[in-house]
Amino acid sequence: MAKKLTAIILSVALVFSAAFCIPSSAATEVTSQFERGFYRFVDKLLDGLVNGISALIFEPKDWVTRDKYVSENFYEGMSADEFIKTPAADAKWSIGYANASIQTGKELEGGHYVGGSLAIGDKFATEIRDDQKVRTIAVSDGRGISIFCSVDTYGISSSDVRGIRAAFEKEVASRNLDIDSINIAALHQHSCVDTFGLNGNLITALFTSSIRNLLGMELPNGQNKEFMENLYKVTVKSMLDAIDDMKEGELYYGYADATQFIYDKRSPYVCDTNFNRLRFVPADGSEETWLLNAPIHCVGNGAAGTLITGDYPYYMEKYINENAKANVFYILGAELAMTSDYDVLPEVDTETDIYKEYGEGYAKLALFGEELAKLAISIDNDKRVAPIFNIRLAEVYVPVDNSILKIAAKGGLLTNEIVKNNGTYEVVTEVGYCEFGNDLAVSLIPGELAPEIAYG
Repeated sequence: MAKKLTAIILSVALVFSAAFCIPSSAATEVTSQFERGFYRFVDKLLDGLVNGISALIFEPKDWVTRDKYVSENFYEGMSADEFIKTPAADAKWSIGYANASIQTGKELEGGHYVGGSLAIGDKFATEIRDDQKVRTIAVSDGRGISIFCSVDTYGISSSDVRGIRAAFEKEVASRNLDIDSINIAALHQHSCVDTFGLNGNLITALFTSSIRNLLGMELPNGQNKEFMENLYKVTVKSMLDAIDDMKEGELYYGYADATQFIYDKRSPYVCDTNFNRLRFVPADGSEETWLLNAPIHCVGNGAAGTLITGDYPYYMEKYINENAKANVFYILGAELAMTSDYDVLPEVDTETDIYKEYGEGYAKLALFGEELAKLAISIDNDKRVAPIFNIRLAEVYVPVDNSILKIAAKGGLLTNEIVKNNGTYEVVTEVGYCEFGNDLAVSLIPGELAPEIAYG
């Protein structure tokens, strides 16, 4: 409780000094009814203060009204009448995989903010422990191709998703490809280079944004331009490589109970406790590709540090690569306030290089990834998935009600596409729905969804 009160008092003090701070959502645990009431009161107080500051900041000149917004690089997937319930004649699954580093080697040369939580000043990277990657699959049931990318990053805006799509379209302009959809997701990792922009210098954003917006100048944020250019380039290449790697084979779905690995920090205590696995087995006998899914925050190294890590997915993938000889594509589910539960872990081996170099905390992070990998390997209830893949997406406008997001948007730290609508602001984003076979349906939802919204 003392830590929470300190964070709130600091937030109030910073607001009055024309700055603000957000405690990480992944690190906040609310328990008693008194605490919840107190937080609601303080939240309303802070909301009013921040809204007052936000009202004093000019809007960026490139924000347009919704009726003047032009949609570009949006893929709606299949039309409703293209959805099928039975496989086409002689239909086969065809899946390709690619895996690439998004690091440039210059992450410690300055100008690379670390994502995870907002901070006053320049929160630049000071150490690299693991690689950051983009993992990509291309999927087809014999009709069009859908591409899915999962990126080791705190977040990625819809603006950059569409920028990557535009870059991809230029690369494939001369190829006759039938692309149904391109979907790019973040693993929401709290200790990696900021590709979302939200972790930039708050003071600079707050004190310079109004005049910059008035003059039509570029707004600074937490993105490093060279890193982002490389991210675009590497991600596009991974998409092309995944398409070129596509092979026919069989797809199987299975799951394991991951309840003991998952800890819900807030009531109501609701989550999907399944550790889901789609296992693609190529007909040519080459390496399998595993599509894994769980709702566990990648916050094992904390949210406010300056280390660059791949968190537990890095070690989960490493163990599966070495022990099951399979490719790994990992994507999160509804994970707000869902984090890793280390109580299930065996005793840390103090003789490992990780323990000796980084200590017990990081050794547990790596061990957690390994234990999840063992759980994935242990799945033995596989069922064949019929070669049916249906997908459809819609472009939606989400009102920005959160006062801190409003001020972040005006200050350039929120890099999503923003439109104006009758005095309110809206983020342009996408939602989607897809089906693997007859029994497995997937919701494609942006942001950090609360499990109680997903499951009731």
